[in-house]
Amino acid sequence: MSSLRKASVLALALLLLTSAAAWAADEPVVAKDNAKPFKLGEVVVSSDSPAVPEIGITGAVTAQDIKETHSLTVPEALTYSPGITVTTGRKNEPEIRIHGFKQWESAILIDGVPYYETNYGKLNLNQLPTEMISRIDVIKGAPSVLYGPNALAGVINIITKSPSDRPTFNATGEVGEYGAYHLAASHGNSVGKFKYWLSADRYERSAWGLSDDFTPRETSITNRPGGTTSEIIQDTGERKNSWLRRTSLWGKVGMELAPESQYYLSGYFMDSSWGFPPSLDSERVINFRPAFSTFASMTKYEDWGLDLSGEQRISSAFKMRGKLFYHNHVDDYTSYSNADYNQVIAVSRFKDYFAGGALFADWNICDQDVLKFALHYRGDSHKERQDTYLPFGESFSYTGSVAVENEWKPISGFALVAGISYDWFKVDKAESVDTDRNGNYTGTSDLDTGGQKTSFNPMIGATYTFSDATRLFGSVAKKTRFPTLSQLFSSRSGNPDLEPEESINYTLGVSRPFGTAIWAQLAVFYHDVSNRISRDGPHLDSMYRNYEDIKLYGVELSGEFEPFKGLTLKADYTYLESKNDSPDRVTDDVVGAPKHKIDFRIVYVVPRVDTQLILQGLYLAEKYDQLPTPANPDDPTLETSGYFLANFGLTQPLWNHYELFGYLNNIFDRDYETEAGYPAPGRTFWVGVRARF
Repeated sequence: MSSLRKASVLALALLLLTSAAAWAADEPVVAKDNAKPFKLGEVVVSSDSPAVPEIGITGAVTAQDIKETHSLTVPEALTYSPGITVTTGRKNEPEIRIHGFKQWESAILIDGVPYYETNYGKLNLNQLPTEMISRIDVIKGAPSVLYGPNALAGVINIITKSPSDRPTFNATGEVGEYGAYHLAASHGNSVGKFKYWLSADRYERSAWGLSDDFTPRETSITNRPGGTTSEIIQDTGERKNSWLRRTSLWGKVGMELAPESQYYLSGYFMDSSWGFPPSLDSERVINFRPAFSTFASMTKYEDWGLDLSGEQRISSAFKMRGKLFYHNHVDDYTSYSNADYNQVIAVSRFKDYFAGGALFADWNICDQDVLKFALHYRGDSHKERQDTYLPFGESFSYTGSVAVENEWKPISGFALVAGISYDWFKVDKAESVDTDRNGNYTGTSDLDTGGQKTSFNPMIGATYTFSDATRLFGSVAKKTRFPTLSQLFSSRSGNPDLEPEESINYTLGVSRPFGTAIWAQLAVFYHDVSNRISRDGPHLDSMYRNYEDIKLYGVELSGEFEPFKGLTLKADYTYLESKNDSPDRVTDDVVGAPKHKIDFRIVYVVPRVDTQLILQGLYLAEKYDQLPTPANPDDPTLETSGYFLANFGLTQPLWNHYELFGYLNNIFDRDYETEAGYPAPGRTFWVGVRARF
């Protein structure tokens, strides 16, 4: 059975199931997205009206935003968020940058729990479906010290959906090109004080297509042994090795004994695999054992986790919240000998887990003053082997944080927030798997783990809201990021003496409504980054060092205009300057920091028939992906050109519970690259149906 027919049959079955369940309900329901956020997923609880989100540049990607942009994954949803760039390159994996910072330099959380892989410090967020998301909070520059360590650039907290007070059934079925289909279903309910919510998601495609304007070019292929050759490995039409398969299951069960006495167990399982489309610039193959190739696929990428969350009011002035968690990750990187991807030469594997907890306490000293505390502690395990014939080498580390934060509101409209955290990181074990010149295993060695790394991170900020709702805000914070296990112990470039990266982040801004139809915000930011970990310094050993000093600064401008009911216009502009102040630098330019980014969205609901028309636009200026460095002064400069994309969507309600939709992405079929050497999809479409009860 074809993917189209399979998707159609399964979607129809899901819709019939939800219809039967809705007809069995005692009360009528209306078609809407039941996207109530999971309260225990918030670190700074919004229902308590905290001041800390008001002192910096904060934003949220809502379930409605996700629907309007037809974002099937978290990176797609973040693509249209101001101050954030999302690119895709090697490993066919997104890189999410806040104000030019690398992804691993931000804290990525799901319901307040860190989400990462313990070796490189980040995971592929493409495997996170959006069906289970209520809201994505984005906090830049000066996030609360309560979030825990490693938030150098900011925090992205993905908050999942919570069970509602009545039975809900949602289902989506849609199809696209090259056998692509997406199926999702969720159900939640409450039975007295007991609540539960379940979600399932399946996404598959055999490939995606390039723009009709794509022009093939020769790729440099380096074989060891064998030398370097050049050939065209990517033709027009279908993007080679761009297949993907993803299945995910999410759920939570809990008891809500009182408004501030609730306990939940959340769990997820995700199983993904995908191909790595080849670079148009260069590929390499190491044929001797242990072999490796950039002609590769991720043939296994499996995550599962369990989180226990609770909240308890102890007294009228004191409340506690807590989390315990265990997350497990396994992946297989499969290397092939050539661009035909038909001969496996090695399968390397990572086996990771981390476990720990967080404890929060809120003390209302008086009506004007709240003192908050946080304790974070976790252990990280990483095991890796370069090929199936070798044993695993193991590393283990501990990370912790103690934080205190005070919110003081002495007068109406004014709030002052001050906090400090003490963070620490210690590696307990590190091993190296040794081989001889022929790749034969010779033994396992214990590595120098270095000493404990610590950091104090203070922050202060203030906000004042005038009687006309004009709000002024500003903050300054010191943030750090500890080195990853890969940077400490990589066989060729690891350095156990690395210190934490540091950034002093400044924010100053103003926001206000203009009547009831217009809202706007202007914010300036400045990041003074020091001790940034890099292999680009003037050294011949290619070891990681605390080498780079970087300045990142600019402006974010956001606005929303609703001239009349049914028409909404949203626009964001980010201006980013970057400067490399590192000693002995070859250039002042910085990789991954585009100067301009513009996002806009126009949503119009046709009266009477309620047809929704959506036009989404994105402009991203040119940026550098590779620059010459003191270590490699002859490296060529690789730059991606600026581009403009436009997407169009249409949704049509049908009866009370259904909605037909169609989305056309890259409607002008632009040929563009988000990272040098990796062309992006051309014009693509999705059509489908939703049911909500």
